[in-house]
Amino acid sequence: MAGKVRIKRGDVWAERLKEHLMASPDGAAEWMEEHAQILNSTSDSMSALWRVDDELAYLKLYRFRSLRQKLLSRVGRAQSLRTYKRARELAGKNIPVPQPLACLMVKQGALLAMEGMSGGGSLVELWHYHSSEGDFDAVMHAAGEALGNLHAAGYCYGDCGWAKLYWNGERVFLTDLDHTRKCAVGNIQQSRDLARFTANAEELGIGLKLYEQFLERYLQAVPGTRRELVERMIRPLYRIRGQHLSGGYGQRLV
Repeated sequence: MAGKVRIKRGDVWAERLKEHLMASPDGAAEWMEEHAQILNSTSDSMSALWRVDDELAYLKLYRFRSLRQKLLSRVGRAQSLRTYKRARELAGKNIPVPQPLACLMVKQGALLAMEGMSGGGSLVELWHYHSSEGDFDAVMHAAGEALGNLHAAGYCYGDCGWAKLYWNGERVFLTDLDHTRKCAVGNIQQSRDLARFTANAEELGIGLKLYEQFLERYLQAVPGTRRELVERMIRPLYRIRGQHLSGGYGQRLV
C-alpha cells in the first residue's frame, strides 16, 4: 500500500485489516472498491461492507480534507477515534450498537471497522417490505427501548432517521455514532432525536397505533409523561416538517 498503515485501536481485526491493506499496492479507497461492497462514497468519506472468513465488518474511510484533520488524528482527536470510543462506551452500558473492531491511520485518512450488521435491515427497508402492522410491533417496541435507554444514559443520537436504525430480528441497533454525544436527560438534542424519528414515521405513514407502541416503550426508560415529551419535541418537529413541503407526510402523530 502507498504510505504507512498505523493501528490506533483494536487487536485481531486491526492486524487482519492491516495485513490486507499492506498486501495491496493501492490506497485504502482503491482497496475498498476492489475487495468490499461499497455502500456510499463522498468527498468526505467512503463506507463499505467487507466479508472475510465468514465474518462481516462495516468499514468507513474518513478522508483527510484539510491539514487540521490530519493534525487532529495525530493527537488522538480524529472523528474515527471518537466514534470508536463512543461505541465502546455505549456497548458497555448494554445499549445496542455495533461492536467497534479497529481503527487505523492510512495515507488517505482514518479507517474505522465496526461489526457488520446482517440478517435484518434498516427500519425504512423493513417498513417498505412489511406485510401487516402486526409484523412491526416488535420493531417499534425495540426502537423505543433502544432510543429510550440511550437517552436515559445521558446521550443523544444526533441523527435519528429510520435509515440509521437497524433491526436484526431481536433488537434495534443504533448504527451511525458519528454525531452521538453526551447530554443531559431531556435536553433539546434528545428532543431533536425524537422529532426526527417522529417526522420519518409520519413520512412513511406508519399510523398512530404503532407510533404509540414506540412512545410507550420509550417512556419506560425516560422519566416523564407523553404530554411532556410532545411539548419538548414539538418545536424541532415543526422545523423538520417545514423543511419538507412536498406534502409527502401521512397522518400527524403528535
